[in-house]
Amino acid sequence: MSTYEDLLVGMLRDPPPRNEPLPLSNRRETMYGATLSFLIVSWCAVIFRLWVRVRVVKELGWDDAFVLFAQLLNTAATVVVCLSVEAGLGQHMLYLPMKDFTQYLTLFYIEHAMYNTNTALIKIALLLQYLRIFKAGAMRWTCIALLVLVTLWGLGFSIAAWFPCWPVAGYWDRTIAATCYGFGFGDVSSFIATYKAHSASNMMFDIVIFLAPMVLFRTPNLKPKNVIAMVGVFTFGAVVVATSVWRLRGIVETQGATYPYVDFTWWSPTMIVLSCLEIDLAVICASMPIFYPLIEKSLSAIFVSYEVRVVEERVVDDYGLAYELEHRDRAGSLKSNGTSTRELTVGDEEEVLAKGGRKVGFSVGCDPLSEEGRGGGLRTNVETKAKPKWEL
Repeated sequence: MSTYEDLLVGMLRDPPPRNEPLPLSNRRETMYGATLSFLIVSWCAVIFRLWVRVRVVKELGWDDAFVLFAQLLNTAATVVVCLSVEAGLGQHMLYLPMKDFTQYLTLFYIEHAMYNTNTALIKIALLLQYLRIFKAGAMRWTCIALLVLVTLWGLGFSIAAWFPCWPVAGYWDRTIAATCYGFGFGDVSSFIATYKAHSASNMMFDIVIFLAPMVLFRTPNLKPKNVIAMVGVFTFGAVVVATSVWRLRGIVETQGATYPYVDFTWWSPTMIVLSCLEIDLAVICASMPIFYPLIEKSLSAIFVSYEVRVVEERVVDDYGLAYELEHRDRAGSLKSNGTSTRELTVGDEEEVLAKGGRKVGFSVGCDPLSEEGRGGGLRTNVETKAKPKWEL
């Protein structure tokens, strides 16, 4: 059974080149640029989500609380990653001063524990969001079952990540006597197996959770714009799954940053950056369905308009003349206009019909075949637009 010390001895026997060129993933600008850029975008999505829930829908829920908590934890983890870059992330750990390497292990312990907790929090937030949609039936019970499984899964791996050694300081200070297991590197085989188990199960839950709402495509009379919007959200979810798969692949290839030799600061940058991006993308994906309908509605108000017009024409005698004069406009008709963007509409019947509106004509109180009926009666023109597209 190999131990941490055995791997260090092997690295000292065959040390890596001191001046080895840095891969793109190990450069500071790459790590800073990728993590901070996506963090800003994810915060924009969270703020927009909360604004819609507070100011528009006026209905905050537990899913919003979990998304906000996950994003706060994600921000703290990203800050710790940036600090770990200054402590030596991206460099060969053999050539780091012992003080810097101890600081790096301390920072890595914090960011890794946060990541393990955050993977569960964002999945719980998504499942709570699904429960808003599925009010009854098999899908609701499926979401509840997944919620229980994810909670237990996240609790187990979070405990393993926050308490990998006893005392905990034994994780970053290998000079003190400590009992370590799993992520704590008690031995190489259990260390690698724990990392693979978490990454593989994380990927599996990602796939199941992001595929669960696919049942919505079976909704009768689903509008084309609904389909496009849902495909967009699920495509974004597929990117999250792909990021999780990419991270698992890196862990398998480097055996948890221990192959071909143990070098945590050199082999870890890609996996650490992908961990940050995975949470960022998951937060964005969780927020998209909340604010997309508002964007779609706003775009419809700009580019699409509708008009409802009622035209009333009657054959009147002297007794009804006063009534008609009171209720007619200058053109001799009574009109009601309900247009949200009136300046963008022409208002003629031909254009409305060309846009898919309807014209309904009928007469009341006279024979439609008589001369009187041909010249008057009650005619009603109703011009409408289709229902809002984001309705399932």
